[in-house]
Amino acid sequence: MAWGFIGSEPVEISSVERDIRARIGSYEADVHASGVMTNIYRVASILRNHMEREVLGEYGLSFTAFIVLFTLWVWGDMEPQRLASKAGVTKGTLTGVVKTLERRGLCTRQGHPQDRRRAIVSLNDAGARVVEKVAPLYNREESRLVAGMDTETQIALAGSLRMIVATGVKLRSASLRGESAAEAGAQEG
Repeated sequence: MAWGFIGSEPVEISSVERDIRARIGSYEADVHASGVMTNIYRVASILRNHMEREVLGEYGLSFTAFIVLFTLWVWGDMEPQRLASKAGVTKGTLTGVVKTLERRGLCTRQGHPQDRRRAIVSLNDAGARVVEKVAPLYNREESRLVAGMDTETQIALAGSLRMIVATGVKLRSASLRGESAAEAGAQEG
């Protein structure tokens, strides 16, 4: 279950979670898991909006466009399917973003040298210059957003989030193999 509660009004987390618990109390729901996932969703939405408003907007970039450029900058040329996976977007979303970035002269898409049915997406010099300008500004905002946490807390939170990502990857892989979540969990134990 995902509840965003994103808006212009400040929201007290405890009252939001209390309201959700009251509403779903008759269902067999894991309210602690729901609290974790709800807050992850809220943080992601707030982060995207903040970064677009405070950093990326000045460069005419959406959050997704920056992530695609950054991914190419870090890992180099790659096929669209792999780029979509690394950037955390669907292939359909990637297609639109790459077309926009191509029109803006920040990346190129070429035929694969061994297979004409495949393509390779590359960051060009203009795209690299944009990432090299934006990445430090982006990181400064990341630092501002977590300024209320000490380094130990940041490390612990990053580790906890990695565990959720790893579990999501395992569940997705199991789903692609046709296994149920229960079967995937049984293999871990």
